[in-house]
Amino acid sequence: MFNPILFRHQLHQIPELSGFEKKTQTILAEKLRSFGFEPIEGIGGHGVVVQIETGLDGPRLLFRADTDALPINELAKHEHGSRRYGAMHACGHDGHSASLMALAHRLSSQRLQRGSITLIFQPSEENGLGALAMLNDNAWAKGNIDYAFGYHNIPGYPLGQILCRDNTFSCASIGVSITFKGTTAHAAYPETAANPSRAIRQMMLDIETLPTEITQGFAMSTIVHINLGQAAFGTTPESGELMATLRSDSNKCFSTLCAQVKERAEYYAKRDDLALNIEWIDSFSATINHSEANMLLKQACKDLGFDFIGLEQPMRWSEDFSEYAKTWPSAFFGIGSGADHPPLHDPRYDFPDTLIDISSKIFEQIIRDMNGLK
Repeated sequence: MFNPILFRHQLHQIPELSGFEKKTQTILAEKLRSFGFEPIEGIGGHGVVVQIETGLDGPRLLFRADTDALPINELAKHEHGSRRYGAMHACGHDGHSASLMALAHRLSSQRLQRGSITLIFQPSEENGLGALAMLNDNAWAKGNIDYAFGYHNIPGYPLGQILCRDNTFSCASIGVSITFKGTTAHAAYPETAANPSRAIRQMMLDIETLPTEITQGFAMSTIVHINLGQAAFGTTPESGELMATLRSDSNKCFSTLCAQVKERAEYYAKRDDLALNIEWIDSFSATINHSEANMLLKQACKDLGFDFIGLEQPMRWSEDFSEYAKTWPSAFFGIGSGADHPPLHDPRYDFPDTLIDISSKIFEQIIRDMNGLK
């Protein structure tokens, strides 16, 4: 007898970081085979895909869960705690995978009436690489998906409350590392150096103020790291590095913000005779929901009597489900993890098992409404 909660606990004990989800892939595929499916493994790295075909015309739906963990040492004390020091499921991807597996179990005992269903267990969400890697992998036939669905648990909201939004659900974001490199001089003769400190100082101010100049949507930036010179009183700094995250609820505004940061960095490098290196890391587009897919989600929640609310503002964090939303009409939603639940990426976090049943029932109801089940 399949127990989705115990399955989630099993995944929680063996967290694997982005790009290293090999054991997770094996566990997922073995369980799917035990249900009678023929999963395709190794998609986009360590992704797993199951396709259920009827051969009859009808809606082609896709449901996605993410599988990777985070490099955080778990502090929560429970019997299913992480067995790998320095890694834990601090974002709930073990729960998302258990939800999709619960759906697979439900579907294994019912007959789809029309159309097709695709279930994808996706690796490497945390670094923003997994969704695109799966989409670019030709080892599975993607076909013409009519609608795609996915969800994320969200602490700070009532347990089990369904959260959605038309248009942007979560923001675009990227990490940027800007390094200026000049030449050193004796600290007594700083005028003879090509010193990056002025450029670093002005870039800090620019990064903090540029989002305020964008008036067409929400934008923000956060400085996360600064490194300038060496701990030597007699020598001016040779290089300086500034790291920040940029984000916006609009892909267009986001592109403008990134371009402005690059333009300012190039200006200061040229002005101060500095070498410049810019690296862009962990790029995520905004996740844009489709109105029709949202209507299907809302109807399923109504059928089930679940509490559904529309968010006034997008989530500030990012999701690489955005790549599916750019490819197919999609609805990505949140489910409240509890008003007082530890936040995502917190070492005390643990996915609420209650959400497995709620989320899998929503997915099943969408399929029942669209494709029919017997």
